[in-house]
Amino acid sequence: MLISITDPAGWSPEAVTNFKQRHNFEFLDIEKDDAVFDEECRVSDSQAAELVWLLKHALLNDMNVIVHCTAGICRSGAVTEIGVQMGFDDVGRYRQPNLLVKHKMSKVLGWTYDEDEESTPVNLSAKFDWEGDI
Repeated sequence: MLISITDPAGWSPEAVTNFKQRHNFEFLDIEKDDAVFDEECRVSDSQAAELVWLLKHALLNDMNVIVHCTAGICRSGAVTEIGVQMGFDDVGRYRQPNLLVKHKMSKVLGWTYDEDEESTPVNLSAKFDWEGDI
């Protein structure tokens, strides 16, 4: 399964490999308190719920999941962080999860989280590889 997260009305990459399932999301890499010109640019509750459903579906069906966004660090990092907490293997790539995405997904799962959590990088010792999996 491929989960692709891009900017609204932005460039969308074409996958070189065929995936059984491809799911596209459009929202900006913005946090809860960031000013935006359009609130619809933030990740929505329904998008967070759909992301959680996709991860649950993949776990139940023993599917591999590839998640990407523009830089492969924040938005995809949040989805990856939740996926690892749900039981997916951590591939050990650098990420600095977008907290708005992470917290909305946590809320969908009924998990508690620290609303004052600060964004910190994960897996700093891992090799940062723009060409590899994220």
